[in-house]
Order: sequence, then structure tokens, then C-alpha cells
Amino acid sequence: MNKALNLTINIRASTAEAGPPLGTILGNIGVNTLKFCKEFNEFTKDLPNFLLLRVHISVAENKTFTFIAFYPSLGFLIFLLKKEVTGKTSDGIFFSFYYILLEDLLKLAKLKLPGVNLKKAAKIIKGSLLSANIKLLKDDVII
Repeated sequence: MNKALNLTINIRASTAEAGPPLGTILGNIGVNTLKFCKEFNEFTKDLPNFLLLRVHISVAENKTFTFIAFYPSLGFLIFLLKKEVTGKTSDGIFFSFYYILLEDLLKLAKLKLPGVNLKKAAKIIKGSLLSANIKLLKDDVII
């Protein structure tokens, strides 16, 4: 019977290192830590390194491994990307709103909906922004 050892750990994107604590965890169960780090960092190279990913690692009896990285939710990513503008109009009326940049919306669309046409994916993400009352900016203009 083939038994696999499964564990779930949190790793920041593109920053896996063979040293402690990751090296200790994986090394104690016989995983080639250098190989894991290289594969994980390659897999997450296009993500910002501040993203903390939940990673499920399955280790077979022969010490080979597979992993699945779970991206943060769309709502959390929007929370990280949104910026606030506050000020007063020429009439002295106070205003405040949140926004994200169009380029960030496109990155979100590619990350969260990779198999969907980019135009359609962008509309889906824009719908999430609208429901959260977050504006979309391109070249300092609300679109």
C-alpha cells in the first residue's frame, strides 16, 4: 500500500529557502529541500513576494513530492491593492473613495481567472470592485 505524507504550510511567494524553518520541516521527512525551494520559487516567480500562500505538500514513500499553492481570495487581494483618496472640492465638500489601478485589475484577472478570456475576466473583477464600492483608475481618471 502506497502511503503519502501530507502537510500544509504557509510560504511567501518566491522566497522559499532551504534553511530553517522550511528546511527543517521538509528535511525531517526526507524531502530534497533544495529541489522543493527551486520548484516552488519558479512556480511563484511572477507573484509579489509579500503574498503568503497556503501550500499543501504531498510526500510519497520514495520521498518524491507534489505541491499545490492556494492563492489568497480575490477580496483579500483587492484589500491589499486598494488605495484611498481624500480631499475637498472647490466648494469645501469633503470626499473620500477607494480605487485600484487598471493595471492591477488586469493582473488580478490573470491570476485569479487564468483560463478565462482577459476581457471577460476583467469584467468579472470589475464587478467585484463595483460591489465593494471601489473605483477603477486609469491615468488618474475614474473609468
